[in-house]
Amino acid sequence: MRLLDTYVELGVVAMARAATAGWFGGHYGAALLAGYYMNQEHELPEHVKAGIERTCEAYRAQQPDWFLPIDEDEAPDATLLDQVVAGLEDNVAQLRTSGHGLALGVLALKALRERPDLIRPSIVDGLVKLLKATTEDRQTRYWGIANYFEITEAEIDGIEPYHTTFEMAERAFDELHTVIPGRVIDGLRYHFAGEVVHSVTHAQALTDLERFGYGELVTPGIRNHRVQMYLNRQIPDYVLEDEVKEPAFANIFSPVFWEKTYSDPHALKLPYAALDLLKRLPVEKRAAAERNLCKLLTIMD
Repeated sequence: MRLLDTYVELGVVAMARAATAGWFGGHYGAALLAGYYMNQEHELPEHVKAGIERTCEAYRAQQPDWFLPIDEDEAPDATLLDQVVAGLEDNVAQLRTSGHGLALGVLALKALRERPDLIRPSIVDGLVKLLKATTEDRQTRYWGIANYFEITEAEIDGIEPYHTTFEMAERAFDELHTVIPGRVIDGLRYHFAGEVVHSVTHAQALTDLERFGYGELVTPGIRNHRVQMYLNRQIPDYVLEDEVKEPAFANIFSPVFWEKTYSDPHALKLPYAALDLLKRLPVEKRAAAERNLCKLLTIMD
């Protein structure tokens, strides 16, 4: 057994424990889950597997307490999974935190569906707390929008409605034509490229929910995703001077990317989501979509 094979348990346990520090900490356990599922669902080259493990072990070293073994005396209870699903339902009621409730929560749900022995009160309590936190956000998250909570589908211009996860995947990749690093403007941080990353991870989470049979969550989730796509386009013209015109590589499996150790957990979460969504695109569109996706990977820390 290699390290990658241990990450399903370590990942979901770390997500639950990180909730005490706020929802962002859930990214690190989620990154382990993303690495685990990349390995399970794709034929990864050895250098990619090694890169995943190296970065994940760096995350474990940063927060070792989150990754400690679970209490074996705590009995699993499969009925508790309904509480996690309820947390996801709250997150599709309206767009918040760029869809992080789904991007994080669906990875946890995926792990618990595979490992029902991990559906334990302490783990579920932590995940429920994390999902609750992802429904809270600053109203000024997007540049030029005073309160994005008030934006409705009726106000969206330039993005035609879409209704299936296949259409959603295409739209998410279509938005990768313009990648601009985040910056501080008038004292507020705007995650321009990061928001585009989130549109991919959000879309992939909805795709998994569809696979799991939660169609009642997917329909409102797709509507939220369209609102997100509109909000992501809100950028001042002058930041275009920072646009990433060309990626440093054109393939997600490029050794150039995987030779590094990353501090940003999206360095694993984004490839995981993208590799899954690329399969939903027409074959003739995949190479260009992957190349544009690599603009985001090029600027990962």
